[in-house]
Amino acid sequence: MLAAPWPTFEWTHVVADDPTNRRGRLLPLFVRDYSEKLQKRAEFPAPFKALNWIDFRKKTDFKRSFRQLVAKLRDQRPPRGRPRAPLAPAAPLTPPADRPPDTPDAVSEVILGNPLPVNSYPQIVWSAATAAREAKDIFGKVKDAAPFELQEGRVYTFADLSRNDERLRAVIDPTTVRSERIATWRNDPVRWRWAMALLNRCLRQRFVGLPVTRDNRGRYFFLPKDGADREWQNGGDPRRTVAARKASADGTRSFWVHHAAWLSFMGLGDGLYVNVEPSYVYTSDGRTPLSGKSVGPLAVQWGGKERNAAILRHILFWGRTLAGGNIRVELPTGGQPVVASAVPARAQAAFGVADAVAVRTLLDQVEDELDLVARELGDAVLDGSSDDEEDDHE
Repeated sequence: MLAAPWPTFEWTHVVADDPTNRRGRLLPLFVRDYSEKLQKRAEFPAPFKALNWIDFRKKTDFKRSFRQLVAKLRDQRPPRGRPRAPLAPAAPLTPPADRPPDTPDAVSEVILGNPLPVNSYPQIVWSAATAAREAKDIFGKVKDAAPFELQEGRVYTFADLSRNDERLRAVIDPTTVRSERIATWRNDPVRWRWAMALLNRCLRQRFVGLPVTRDNRGRYFFLPKDGADREWQNGGDPRRTVAARKASADGTRSFWVHHAAWLSFMGLGDGLYVNVEPSYVYTSDGRTPLSGKSVGPLAVQWGGKERNAAILRHILFWGRTLAGGNIRVELPTGGQPVVASAVPARAQAAFGVADAVAVRTLLDQVEDELDLVARELGDAVLDGSSDDEEDDHE
């Protein structure tokens, strides 16, 4: 439809008459995004990228999607959460003229984001002069070293360098040891970047011993289990497949799809957070990421299609993984641990978004998301083989 001239004329006419689609005349129905006739995937024009389409791709979701369509055509508000018995007579189907149908419900709403709030973290940074100039110089002499950062000829760490039993003393000049309160670094952009780098090293060390690796773009992703699909379980949560081998449509080529996320510390105002950005990684052999112009945009394209509840489920999953299935995250630092919540930060809003979900039920939902990703994007991923693009995420 998007490539045909007459439909293009029709929708561009609608957009020209109502650029923001305020009157709701443009209502995309998503049946499929690959044309067998044209042998290509749909490229969405700008107006369609800003619209909420109704998804008819999965037969199992047809009833729900059809109800959405009928409600939209009747100018009814979308349902909030599970259907319940009304407490008062039903409102008229047609809203008042001064309130367009897309006006959000005037109710108190809790909105969850993707940063995990940090409740406490080391307040003292220790440093000392060192002859080491690269991290490998230290790792070559110190096994199981506490996380550290090398800057301006000094090693910075949360480990107490004044203690004789601290392993890092083997690579420092003990006469130059000093300590600083990390609070004094907040207003120094350079030193605050050092603090974030040091905290991110603590985050990286959390995955030591786990079947999780980090690629050169900063994405953490699960590895296969002895060449086979890997399942993962956090505490009493349902098991989910986190790395799976998939085949191309013609069955001649194979690749791997992995649950992944960018994880990093960030400061917001006076607070500190672990930012979680869920994604997917495609690899050729279960470890080596596929690259090229198509891979990055395809991963973003798929993530943008997922519903809010699905993305929130991924965030909760990574929070629980960091927490080892517990209710809070504890990251070893060599000193005072970083303690964060496994549940993302939340905010109160005066309007509802008509997408209410019970957080606990998200962890109980199990879907073969990796299979959906593979079927939607697999062949296009395999076609992108050369690493000839910059990392847009950075």
